Amino acid sequence: MAYSRIVNVEYKSEKDMELFLSKWKDWMPKHMPVANSRTMVKTGPSSSLLMAVYASSQVAQNAREVVEVFFDENREHMLDVIAFHGEVIEFD
Repeated sequence: MAYSRIVNVEYKSEKDMELFLSKWKDWMPKHMPVANSRTMVKTGPSSSLLMAVYASSQVAQNAREVVEVFFDENREHMLDVIAFHGEVIEFD
């Protein structure tokens, strides 16, 4: 069953957001597991929301573990992180 992770990040400043996302753009394709879909939305001048849908909860859990490495390496740009996860509800 498809499983989603939704991560809201608030950055310390607009410049921090720019630097973080520049690093993410280079890092993500090399390290993150394949997602059915992945969308990032700028929710404010210094915040973003990433929603990724994975094939299973196991893949989503792996993604969480992998992204924590990136977050740890770039914590100086981040003010707060709120993460949600769960099974994708599909309407036929």
